[in-house]
Amino acid sequence: MNHVTIAASEKAFEQLFKAVRDNFTVAKSDSANFGPFSASYAIQLHLAGGSIQLNNDGTIEIKTVDVVFDVLKVQICFDLPGFCIPSFCIIPDPWNGCLVGFPGFCIGGPVCLPLDLSGLVSEINDIKARLNPKYFVDPGRLPTWSDLDAEFAGKPNQWQIYIDPDWVSVDPIDIPASVGNMVENALRNAINNLFPGWLPGWAKDLIWAFLGPLLGVLKGVLGFLDSFEDFLQDLLGNQFDILGFIETAVADYLASKYPIYQFEDPYPILPQDGLLIPVKIPLRNLTATVNTNEMIVLADVG
Repeated sequence: MNHVTIAASEKAFEQLFKAVRDNFTVAKSDSANFGPFSASYAIQLHLAGGSIQLNNDGTIEIKTVDVVFDVLKVQICFDLPGFCIPSFCIIPDPWNGCLVGFPGFCIGGPVCLPLDLSGLVSEINDIKARLNPKYFVDPGRLPTWSDLDAEFAGKPNQWQIYIDPDWVSVDPIDIPASVGNMVENALRNAINNLFPGWLPGWAKDLIWAFLGPLLGVLKGVLGFLDSFEDFLQDLLGNQFDILGFIETAVADYLASKYPIYQFEDPYPILPQDGLLIPVKIPLRNLTATVNTNEMIVLADVG
């Protein structure tokens, strides 16, 4: 027979989960070469929203949690195919050949497209989990200390209860179709930076007319056929596996980084009162589960 029972209603459990959710943040950056282009990214994200369902089989289902990208920056670099504008005469001179001529020039080579997609949102569509109690020994506690010494030093041991996921499933990042305009502007700026400083405006207009649709140029260089938002979604979600990183980071965080509930062991019954020391009881064989109404924690006094 268990000697101690602690219960938290479904509403109370939801409030406990909000504290766990709101404390989560993670950041990562990486780069890779993909043959015709190289890419890098930097992300930082937090969680928001979500709904919780407690089940009679002891499982917890957490759905529709927003993954908010506070930072989502991508840079794609590639070699722009070179081309030359030949020299030609602008104002001919019937006697000396040419009064004003255009000397011609060539452009091409490496360009990089920086894209700032911060503020985009993905979603954790499902987390299936159970509660898992763990015993935590404070690393600051000296081996020679008694439980009372640890109490006075503010480093008591604890029972900690974690949400331990069986799985975490994250939806692909929702890249908006408007990203195509952002990419085209970034490519235009990158090519403008290749132009020599002396180049007049009319000559730039001539070159842009020669280049035609910029996204068509980019598709040819990077080798993709569909929309750029599909290309970018595949790059981040599959090639860099950001979705897998998020799933692992959330699962590790819930299972071992931030308990949904914790309390001291030995458990305080009466606080210190003047010269009287605090009264505490040790807890053993602790278990934690849920049903449709509440979270239930059971333990023996030992």
